[in-house]
Amino acid sequence: MTLHPPCNKAKMMRREREALLESLLIAEPELTFTPRGNPDPRLLRLVDFLARQAARECYAEEVKMMRRRGKRTS
Repeated sequence: MTLHPPCNKAKMMRREREALLESLLIAEPELTFTPRGNPDPRLLRLVDFLARQAARECYAEEVKMMRRRGKRTS
């Protein structure tokens, strides 16, 4: 997984930064790692999200490699 810097390189205003930080605060308790029988549903959603993202990136890389191979043989 690669992280891309934001497109807009302008510095964030203090009010914008505070609003962003406030929006990230969650009133719910932190994720908990419980015994196998009862995982936290938020943790499951996070794992699903990360797995889908990794699969998309892997597929995109495979498509790029196939295109490169196709250009070499023609």
